[in-house]
Amino acid sequence: MKHAELINQFREELSALSREVELSVAMSHFDINKICEDVVCGIFKELYGLAALRNLNEEERQNFPGIDLADDDARVAIQVTSDKSLDKIKDGLQKIIKHGLHEKYDRVIFYVLTRKQGSYSADSLRKVCGENIAFNASLDVLDFTDLATKSATASPQSLRKAVDILGSYMRGCGVGLAVQDFDPPSEPPETLTANLLELYFPQTLYIAELLPEVFDGKKVRNQRKAVGGYVRNIERSVPSDYEVSGGRLITFHNLEERDNPFAFLVDEGTVEPFSPSDFYNIDADHERIFKSLLRFGLQQKLYKHRVLWKHKEGLFIFLPIRDSDDLRTETWIGQKKASRTVFHRKYKDREPDKVLSTRHFAFSAGFLVVDDQWYVSITPDWFFSYGDDYRRSAFGDVPLSGLKRMEKNRSVFDQFRFLCSWLNDLDSEDLFSLDAATTPMLTFGSVLELGGAPHLNEEFWEPLVVADDDDSDQGRLGLR
Repeated sequence: MKHAELINQFREELSALSREVELSVAMSHFDINKICEDVVCGIFKELYGLAALRNLNEEERQNFPGIDLADDDARVAIQVTSDKSLDKIKDGLQKIIKHGLHEKYDRVIFYVLTRKQGSYSADSLRKVCGENIAFNASLDVLDFTDLATKSATASPQSLRKAVDILGSYMRGCGVGLAVQDFDPPSEPPETLTANLLELYFPQTLYIAELLPEVFDGKKVRNQRKAVGGYVRNIERSVPSDYEVSGGRLITFHNLEERDNPFAFLVDEGTVEPFSPSDFYNIDADHERIFKSLLRFGLQQKLYKHRVLWKHKEGLFIFLPIRDSDDLRTETWIGQKKASRTVFHRKYKDREPDKVLSTRHFAFSAGFLVVDDQWYVSITPDWFFSYGDDYRRSAFGDVPLSGLKRMEKNRSVFDQFRFLCSWLNDLDSEDLFSLDAATTPMLTFGSVLELGGAPHLNEEFWEPLVVADDDDSDQGRLGLR
């Protein structure tokens, strides 16, 4: 039946758009949110009968407060967002009330471009809305699954138009005007490389109640910090790859073993093994805690290899192998064996005992799951420091700005390739380390590549040339 085919096509196009938004946001490409406002506007017009729905950011003014779309006749307002968090919903409602928009619109909808949370705190939303807005998160926070459900009851005419709208935006031109609508593509599809590296972790998560003396019977806001303070007070030490939530310690270390490093902190009778997916799939809070545990696991792993986490800047920075070293280079294999400078301390020409600058290769890392596979998103960066503890230099912005201006596609791509190669080499090194058998490790797989992308005319783009000599850009950027 043609109608069933239309429903399936709509669901697949919408799901593809959701994945594209998720990946774009992970890569800090937020322009797609603005593009999606028009897509969502067209779909809601067709499926919800909001004939007068319009994009306020285009027709009223940019960054319209609190809402993006509105149908003044139906008195419905819609906020389009890729942020699914409760804080985002609360913030949007507060802006709507602040600007008096609740007097103009009877219903407010939040449409989440990725996937909404499993639930939202009704008490928190009630406190924000008061008597101003009748807001029900279960009905008024929607995502692509709700639109897919709605499509099942839409008329064939409306559904056809909604599918055409999605097709037009996904292909960048009107339906019937794309090359593939007339002839097979003349060029083979291209493969796109995302800045996402497969991430693997132990298959068992252990959770146990902390002993009462750890918190000394007090209510503690930052429980992980309190655990650290307790450990230092009794002059003990623990690995840093753990999280604390609700008075429970969460880690990949086997807490059922008597000699585990947290044995003196937890009640051994309360230890429970969990499948990681059973934990992070509970709700958004548990996923956030799991991501935090992954970050602490990565910090623990990289610290052993002289890469330090700078919390305030959100960066991992390379340190010298020995603090007295002025230079650190790492060998890696891309297409050829090459070396990369990841730490360089320079001295003043006229005062050779005084440091001129200290430059660290650096990167930020985020964690996300796509189709049940976890990835770490890697964004290369630089960091300039001073002092023995590598504090951020107040004068680092100038050379950092200069480096950013000189870096082109090739440079950033090579930096990403280097980091992936270096991280994979660590897995081999850790595998044969002395504590490999007792220490749970994060390990890395392949870079995510997306096949079947349309061919890009290189005349309109800066070619991503792969030079014969790997890391040749280091010399061009003055990093050797």
